[in-house]
Amino acid sequence: MSAPTQTAPPAEHHEGTVPLPQPLKQKIKDGIVAVSLANLCFANAWFTILYDTDRGYFNKLPIQTSSTLALLINILWLAAAVWLAMRVWRRFQNRLLHFALHMAFLVLLLVPVDFVRHQVFHISDYQVVVFFQRPVVIFCSMVLLALVVWQHRRVARVVTVLVVVVSPLALLTLAKIGLLSLGVMHLKQADYEPVLPPPAPVREGQPRVLWIVFDCTDYRVAFENRPAGVQLPEFDRLRGESLFCVNACSPHSSTISSMPALISGQRISDVGIANASDLNVRVADTGADTTWQKLPSVFAEARALGANTALVGWYHPYDRILGKGLNYCAWYPFPMFEPARAKTIATAMRREIGCIPWSWHIRRIFIGVCRDSLRESLSLVTNTVYGLTLLHLPPPHTPGIYLPKKDQFTFWGMSRTVGYLRNLALADQELGQMRRAMETSGQWDKTWLIISTDHSLGSSDLFGSHDTRVPFIVKPPGANEPITYSPKINTILTHNLILAILRGEITSQRELVPWLDEHGKPLPTTIVGTQVLGQSLP
Repeated sequence: MSAPTQTAPPAEHHEGTVPLPQPLKQKIKDGIVAVSLANLCFANAWFTILYDTDRGYFNKLPIQTSSTLALLINILWLAAAVWLAMRVWRRFQNRLLHFALHMAFLVLLLVPVDFVRHQVFHISDYQVVVFFQRPVVIFCSMVLLALVVWQHRRVARVVTVLVVVVSPLALLTLAKIGLLSLGVMHLKQADYEPVLPPPAPVREGQPRVLWIVFDCTDYRVAFENRPAGVQLPEFDRLRGESLFCVNACSPHSSTISSMPALISGQRISDVGIANASDLNVRVADTGADTTWQKLPSVFAEARALGANTALVGWYHPYDRILGKGLNYCAWYPFPMFEPARAKTIATAMRREIGCIPWSWHIRRIFIGVCRDSLRESLSLVTNTVYGLTLLHLPPPHTPGIYLPKKDQFTFWGMSRTVGYLRNLALADQELGQMRRAMETSGQWDKTWLIISTDHSLGSSDLFGSHDTRVPFIVKPPGANEPITYSPKINTILTHNLILAILRGEITSQRELVPWLDEHGKPLPTTIVGTQVLGQSLP
């Protein structure tokens, strides 16, 4: 918004041209500013909807007309609101009104600045908070704010020019929305819904295995050097009746590579996205290049043994990859990859508007993922139809969303350290709910329980130093003694352990230790390369 100018003399024009009236020219200029600003405010939404750099791998809902039309409506209504505000600003020469509109204009520009902060530079909101808590930064910010208030007209004029400069981006966004809506352009995404085979009759005497992966659980933080004030009663209780490994490590350091290794039992040295329904992988032991779908699967092998299989998870599109080996599957996308999509225009509009306060929106979606995945899990842990069930659950992965003392969720931000510890308590609370459900149904003492994680906390140096160890807890059916297992193992053996249980090769805790001694030789943890979006991967 630039300051009002005096009426200029009529501009010269070439013979044969019809000059636009000055008021119309000004309205068009204001329209360009309004559309460009609205487009910038919805950058978080259109960035995740209109571009397919990850080939749709991390998305559950395909891009539908509902999402693109909702985006168009949102950009247009916000542009109309900004345009009307600019017309009011030009019509009324009130200093207080001009100041209020200038400040509202500058506040709106914080939205695209925030987009650049987390999408381009990957700076967390907590890092921003810590930065602005420094005395020098506070002083400089106050001086800068005072200058902006004092010179708000000039600042608004300069910023308006910048908004006009990036206005072609708005044209690109609108053009792509139109082409997608008309079916002229298509994005790379999953083009089918997998149909899972129905469960087979349950074989009498079939062992039942429940495998729970609490994402990003760090052994040292959770058990060995647990911070004061952190209480994990359910994990501690389970440790007192299970085999507990103190020197276990995971196959890899991130979810995208570790889960394929755990499920296939194959070491992987490199991974990249092949398409919406598969990963390209390189097998470490042979150097062979293949895909995840072509690797062995503990679920397909379990079904070959007569066991029905089920999976609840997040991040990976498990049903599209492992569908032939699963009888039931429910999975949820990582929040930052699918924050704005919906099946209806109204819901899509709400989600796209929610993307404006990005960090709050991501936490709100993450809360929904935790709630929904736990609800699905509670229905499966007592279901005797399935002989093998994997629950890949989000906590204690950040962002922090849980208040243990109140047993409530929150979308208010917190530090990574505090958030991780509180989410660790959330994982413990979920374990307690599942245990109580199994005890009530009589399944607790009839089920093999394996609890571990996909990788340790990558930023565990926040708690002193980095530690690659992860929890690995195995509780056989019935009453058991606490066993501390100290030899080094790699949890990639989970694949073979589950199959040994289902085959009846291991029937009790007494046979578990000799099996681990024979099959649990440690393997090196491999840091793999990835070809995915530049966002932080869990």
